[in-house]
Order: sequence, then structure tokens, then C-alpha cells
Amino acid sequence: MADSLSIALVQMHSTAVARRNIEQVADCLSALGGRCRLAVFPENVLCLGRPETIRDAARSEAEWWCELRKPVESFGGWAVFGGVPVSEADGIRNRSLVCTPEGVRARYDKIHLFQLDPHTPDGLDETALYTPGELPCRVDVEGWRVALSICYDLRFPELYRACAPADLILCTAAFTARTGRAHWELLLRARAVENLCYVAGVGQVGTDAETGVRLHGNSMTVGPWGRVLARAPAAGAALVQVELRKERLRAVRRVLPALEHRRPGFPARA
Repeated sequence: MADSLSIALVQMHSTAVARRNIEQVADCLSALGGRCRLAVFPENVLCLGRPETIRDAARSEAEWWCELRKPVESFGGWAVFGGVPVSEADGIRNRSLVCTPEGVRARYDKIHLFQLDPHTPDGLDETALYTPGELPCRVDVEGWRVALSICYDLRFPELYRACAPADLILCTAAFTARTGRAHWELLLRARAVENLCYVAGVGQVGTDAETGVRLHGNSMTVGPWGRVLARAPAAGAALVQVELRKERLRAVRRVLPALEHRRPGFPARA
């Protein structure tokens, strides 16, 4: 079990063109090779645009892996692609792929689909595009228990309880500037404190060229006591690297053993 884990949060301004985004991913992973063990990319990393654009870009998981294999091999570590449109028999899934040079090691389909003013002309409604996932996912990354989530999932603490205990929660996102200003840091810090673990939130930044939606950026890592350890700027693509330490987790959990005090199933339903 590794006592430390070096991670990189890759804050991006993705486009509607998958090929262009894949080139950005490849350049970033090539530059990161040897500098960290886990690279995390945001939601919509390979296609950001109107629902029709994302629907047209959707392909099978195997096809996406064919595109991502060489960049991941050049990197040599773990890479999380935080939300790509994957075609399945029952529709399109917003899927997080956890990859190493050996292939796709884990996957998580976004369970909670975002709606914001869905009944207005300018509203957002992911339920019109995606089929929701059903199962939480926690994956072992070099001895670290890593829980996966995507954007709107951050508002639902029960998802993370289903993955407890976790050492690191990943939230890959395309938070809007409107909701991000109010809630992004607040929710990331709350999830860290509730679960006494590290939380890394990595987002899209800039303005979606097709929809005009402004995105929040502010990718950050939060420690198990709720303190922000590292933060990307609110504007522009950026790379945030940080080293996580198991001893810090152990120290916080010794001082405040709240995870041992959980009472699953309480309160009982009437």
C-alpha cells in the first residue's frame, strides 16, 4: 500500500471536436509522464457542446479506448477521463473511465443527471440526453480506495456513503459558473469532512462555444479536515499537482473517529 499518491488535476476548456480534445489529452499526458501516478480529466473531456453534438460523438467504450490507448501508454500511470459519451444498447451513458496502459480498469456511469431550469428555453436537462447509471464505483489505485463521481453527483452524499470508506473522492465536472460560485467549494469541502478523506474536484473552464454556458473552473483538492490544499484559477486551462499522504488520513481519523460511529440504516423508515 502506497503511503503517498501524486495526482494531477487537468482543468480543461474542451471543444465540440473530439479529435482536438484527444490531442490536448495526449499532449498533457505526455508532459506529465513520470511526474505523477494519477491524472484526472473533467467531465465532457472529449466532447463539450450541444446535446446533439454529444449524441453524434458518442461511441462504444472500446472505440474510445482505441483513441486513448497511446496517450495513456505514453503516460504510464492511471488516467481518469471524467465523463465521456458511451453508446450502449439502452442509450448513451455519461461514463467515467479509469485507465492504465493495460486497458480500462474501472468505469462509473453518472447516476444523478443534471437539470437547471429545465422547463425554460435556456434550461439544461441531461435526462433528455443520457441514460442514468445505477451503481456506485470504488476502485483501488495503488492501494488507495478511490470513489468516482461526476458533477451533479456531488450534491448527493448518500452516493459517497455507499463507497465508504474511501481515501480519495474524485468529482469530475462541468459545473456552471452560476451554480459553481455558490456551491462548488462548499460541496467539495463538505464531502471531505463527512468522509474524512481527500476530495479532488476537476472541472471545465471558459465558455462552451456551442451553448454559451459559462463554466466554473476552480479545480481543487481538499484535505480530510476540509482545508483546500491546492486550487486552479477560475479562468483558463490549468494543471494542479498535489501529493496526498496516508498519514494525514490516519491522523485525522484518530482525532475524529466519525467513520466508526456511523449507524447504517438509521433512522429506520416509518
